[in-house]
Amino acid sequence: MKLITAFILVMSSLLPTTALAAPSNTAMSSAAMEVITVTYLSPINYAIYQYTTELLAYFRLEIQADIYTQARAGSMQMAQSIHRQFQADRSAWKASNILNTWQGKTSSPQYF
Repeated sequence: MKLITAFILVMSSLLPTTALAAPSNTAMSSAAMEVITVTYLSPINYAIYQYTTELLAYFRLEIQADIYTQARAGSMQMAQSIHRQFQADRSAWKASNILNTWQGKTSSPQYF
């Protein structure tokens, strides 16, 4: 049973290659290929089509560049904001009187 299954699998895997190797008679008899011809009404129509295609391609590239520029500017703005906040916190911790003043205000009853 296993031998028959293996033989069927091997033969079915070779079937597509043998089908390509031996073309049918109808494919051999028709020597001419199908030709599709695209004609435009006038050279102006073709020029308009070409201009529109190039304009849309340029516009797509411009949008991609603009998205990249906006994302980079947003990231830089966020990084600068975080850096400024970090510097403000760092300078506040370096000042010795700030810590004492803060502790004094939080422990007094008027701030609760």
